Amino acid sequence: MLKEQYKFFRNFLFVGDLLIATANFFLIYYLPFYFRAFYKMDLFPESKIISAPHGIDLYFRVYYLVLLLWSVLLAWKGEYHHLRIQTYRKIIINHLINGAVFFCLFAGFAFLFKLDFLSRKFMVIYTVSTTLWLLSARLTVLSIAYYVRKRGYNYRNLLVVGTGRRAQEFLSLAARHKEWGYRVIGLVDRDPGIIGKKIAGYEVLGVLDDLPKLLETNIVDEMVLVVPRGWLKEIEKCILYCEAVGIPATLSTDFFDLEIAYGVPKELDGFTYLTFETRRLKDSELLIKRFFDILFSLTLLLLSLPVLAGVCVLVKIASKGPVFFKQKRCGLNGREFMLYKFRSMVVGAEAKLGELKALNEMSGPVFKLENDPRLTKIGKFLRRTSLDEFPQLWNVLKGDMSLVGPRPPLPSEVKKYEPWQRRRLSMKPGITCIWQVSGRNKINFEDWMRMDLYYIDRWSLWLDMKITLLTVRAVLTAHGAK
Repeated sequence: MLKEQYKFFRNFLFVGDLLIATANFFLIYYLPFYFRAFYKMDLFPESKIISAPHGIDLYFRVYYLVLLLWSVLLAWKGEYHHLRIQTYRKIIINHLINGAVFFCLFAGFAFLFKLDFLSRKFMVIYTVSTTLWLLSARLTVLSIAYYVRKRGYNYRNLLVVGTGRRAQEFLSLAARHKEWGYRVIGLVDRDPGIIGKKIAGYEVLGVLDDLPKLLETNIVDEMVLVVPRGWLKEIEKCILYCEAVGIPATLSTDFFDLEIAYGVPKELDGFTYLTFETRRLKDSELLIKRFFDILFSLTLLLLSLPVLAGVCVLVKIASKGPVFFKQKRCGLNGREFMLYKFRSMVVGAEAKLGELKALNEMSGPVFKLENDPRLTKIGKFLRRTSLDEFPQLWNVLKGDMSLVGPRPPLPSEVKKYEPWQRRRLSMKPGITCIWQVSGRNKINFEDWMRMDLYYIDRWSLWLDMKITLLTVRAVLTAHGAK
């Protein structure tokens, strides 16, 4: 459940395992030819410990059989599902079983098709060594994942709805397996009398009607509902609200007919769930997106170093104060991070914002003013050319932002969002998006929000590429910039 490991990562592991099986096959084949070079003790000088095998052309025929057997066995045992919740014990048992079954099938095919050139020694050594290599690789991956989660990374924050027996069983299960990377931040119930009390070690934060406030004031990656069937009518509005704000909702009973979100059936150690997600993001594309974020942001930073150095000097000369402007912004699911820009305003500009509220040229909770008196002379140029945004490439490298995505809002702005507008937080923010290439300040706030949701619901690598090219044109023409 809960966005386990990406399908791309499962495919990556599968291909990696087949490569290990392939490499070991040819390693065991060529080992007899070079055994003397590694074996220096000569305890048995008159005996040939390992005999050279038959020609490689014969073994190539067997190789395809070996690859097929491993492919079927690894897929059949479900080695690549529920990667987040696998245990050392389960992995060891599964790999030992796979090794035993592989040897029986391998030997059976050799006997059935009279593959006399295959020695029993080769089959035993290959089976044992490949099983150990595959087991070592999987345990290494799991150990790295456990280490990362124990260091406090790669966690998913859960808000659990329900306090009954099954909910407590779920809480106990999650508590026993900290390596899964699930952190329960609190519980929600329909009885106001138990607010503040602890159930199974977790505090009841509120009732169902408090859900909007709880999602706004806490970092929640997913809501898990483990409730009796009698609650279905009451929790429907919770599911719909999660759909509106773009937070996945995992339900242990039934599903609803949602307009945007879609149900994904998942299973966790006997618990059957449906996760309602509003985005169908392909995991392989997301990985490619992150790869290009790192590649392009690093390249742009290096290529623009002379220009950025010049901007630093100009900002420093134009007015007293720091070169960079730092501000807290809201990222994925409301996570706060520090956004960096070249300072384009006088020092203390944020304190003077209240005096200018009446002159706001944008609707909604955001503030935009074309002739903002707080802008420095160089600041106007930086805003018009969008050079003030270049330090955000560092935010992209860090992973707080992406090159393309909804602009990160201020926490104070997010507090004024309507539920449907909060859904723009369900995707990592970016330096540019549809709003930036469609006129920016010429577009009202509500249309801006709808453009961001359009991007989220129709996201693809091609759309990112298109927006990037349009952004270059917008920057060169200063279209819509203020």
